[in-house]
Amino acid sequence: MGAIYKERVSEIDSFKSMDLGERKRFIFERVKEISSHAYKKVPFYNRVYKAAGVRPDRFDSFENLFDLPVISKADLQEVDIDERSCKTENKYVANTGGTSGNPLSFYIQPSSIGHEWAHMHAIWRDLGFRQNNLKMLLAGRAVIKGLAQYDSIRHHFAVNIYKGWSEVSDIICDLIKRYRINYLHGYPSAIFDLILWASENHRELLSVLTDNIKGLLLGSEYPSPVLRGKVESLINAQSISWYGHTERAVLARELVGAHGVYYPFQTYGFCEALSFEGQHHLLGTSYYNYASPLIRYDTGDLVAPVFLGELLESFSVSRGRSGEYIFDRNGNKVFLTALIFGRHHSAFNFCSSVQVSQQRKGVAKIFVVLIGKDISMTDVVRGFDFSDVLVDFDFFVVSEPKKTKSGKVSLLIDEL
Repeated sequence: MGAIYKERVSEIDSFKSMDLGERKRFIFERVKEISSHAYKKVPFYNRVYKAAGVRPDRFDSFENLFDLPVISKADLQEVDIDERSCKTENKYVANTGGTSGNPLSFYIQPSSIGHEWAHMHAIWRDLGFRQNNLKMLLAGRAVIKGLAQYDSIRHHFAVNIYKGWSEVSDIICDLIKRYRINYLHGYPSAIFDLILWASENHRELLSVLTDNIKGLLLGSEYPSPVLRGKVESLINAQSISWYGHTERAVLARELVGAHGVYYPFQTYGFCEALSFEGQHHLLGTSYYNYASPLIRYDTGDLVAPVFLGELLESFSVSRGRSGEYIFDRNGNKVFLTALIFGRHHSAFNFCSSVQVSQQRKGVAKIFVVLIGKDISMTDVVRGFDFSDVLVDFDFFVVSEPKKTKSGKVSLLIDEL
């Protein structure tokens, strides 16, 4: 893992100084190698590439890469995992999309860990993070012994976020002071909720966070822009988020202070924005997963791209993956990222969490977790601007958001 880590760190640094031609050569060599491997060793790709009349092993230019067919999750779900994988040792199964009812299993090789961490550390470095910095993790499944547990491999204290802040707040406070922890890492919903809770209920913890925390490392969820600005101001710290997914085909970073615009690491995998019917689909190719290759894989996200020559320079997500919408009375999709985060709802002044559920079109339920105690239901209803949306909304106040098995807080949920 160490050798791979060092090699990737070197590639990330050298890629920055490459001209456009050198960058295209870098990408071409890696995509040709993985697609040639897939053609020879993976039955699914062999069949698809033969049907399309392409031979990756005969490619001789960057432009040839666009002859490779685009692959969707639905394409992969139609065949058995071993049909779309290579018979290689030293691999393990990973899954994505299970909580949305659209799961996909695939194999991952342990060598991906060094590759992954080299790029993650490059993102966090913009907030001053260094590899030997101890951090605190607010994320993951409830497999922690006690209230908090040290993980020597990842060099962090993982907090049991299922216990409630009143139960774990003192140990969080003590660990940050004792070990001089400067970074919180985890789900934005958990980090934001802790800080907002501390501002209302635990002034010492808020003071400790303000005095020690230099950066918030926000992963796995889309951060609420309103709450993000609020917590950054509360503890006087900056945050950084990134775009990625379990499939490990795309990883893109924010720049500090430029929220919502992502710059893909072309050293991580080949990231494209392909125009189709007037919309740009985000595609990814994993360079180094020889067990279950993902080549020109459609992530399902629609993006607003910025190009540098033929390469994608940056993007913002204009529409998330399937499952992040409800239906109005006419059967039209209402995308929740735009509905909840794209409007300036005053409710975010007193809500730490907002979730939506729908059982039939034209009717939806809004579940909110309040920050203050003196908020009326009238305030909640008036706090949302759903004008011009053909949906009847019912509002409910709950004590905590509904979480997935891994502790994430999804925007769209099943009935509580």
